[in-house]
Amino acid sequence: MLRIMLFGSVSVSLCHGETSKVLPLSPQLTALLAFLALGRGREYSRGELLDMLWGEGDASMAPGALNTALWRLRRLIEVPPVRSGEYLSVKRLGHIGLNGPGEIELDSDRFERIVRACLARPLHQLTPRDLDDMRSAAAMYRGDILGELSSAWALRERERLRRLHLDLLGRLMQASAAQGDHEAAIRHAQAILYIDALREDVHRDLMRWYVLNGQRASALRQFETCRAQLRRELAIQPMRETLLLYQRIADSAIAQPELERSLFGPASAPLAATPGAEPTSAGGLWERREMTVPTTGGSNPHIAAARQLLLQADHHLQLSLGFSEH
Repeated sequence: MLRIMLFGSVSVSLCHGETSKVLPLSPQLTALLAFLALGRGREYSRGELLDMLWGEGDASMAPGALNTALWRLRRLIEVPPVRSGEYLSVKRLGHIGLNGPGEIELDSDRFERIVRACLARPLHQLTPRDLDDMRSAAAMYRGDILGELSSAWALRERERLRRLHLDLLGRLMQASAAQGDHEAAIRHAQAILYIDALREDVHRDLMRWYVLNGQRASALRQFETCRAQLRRELAIQPMRETLLLYQRIADSAIAQPELERSLFGPASAPLAATPGAEPTSAGGLWERREMTVPTTGGSNPHIAAARQLLLQADHHLQLSLGFSEH
């Protein structure tokens, strides 16, 4: 079996039974094999390979040099007992593909199959097996695909699978929240923001999960992080939905437990809609349209008092948790 791992650093291994040998591939051979692996089922002319992999202006990759690269690749992956043509097929007219009868394991192919199958199902229809598969796929994504390559085709594949990875993390976040596992929802939201820090909808979701997990100070700090990133990268203020959520969290912290219960409800139970309210993207908070958009300056005495109270509450919570463990 030929095992090709494209996430993170590219690694190619030839496996016979229980033995596995990592193949030493040059950058040119790595690009050639990765391109053919991602295009399995297709056949390419030599001209297409030259244009896609190295560009028309690269004189070092003349047709003769491509033939040499193909010869070297075959020598590496078709060592006995592997037969000629087991993996790399060359047709009579010179078309080339990684379409031989030999077994090939490609990590990005398995990742994509799992993610697309799970994303195609409604959230409420996901089974425990689906969730396990999704977690396995998330762990498989060790880093952006083809990190060593800078060709246009590699950049396109990298961005495509990166978007799919974000969709996977978003679905895991939603599934965790639906199960009342707010710590897992927080981890997945943080993973999304580590990749795409300007996802304001995820910042809002993370603020909600923090509150439901008893970390209101973290929720308010998350707003400050969101606002600073939007200002620095895009020179814009947060959206009205984000400002409303921030104010409601702050208000609920200032001796208004009834308001907090009406906003978030029991942590493990779904929330019911209130009249005249709109659901957010996460379905976890209902926001009234008639609320006034709060100011975002740091001089609001209520916000300052809320921050201080929440920091003290979080500190006492951590102390109590520490004592309960002994």
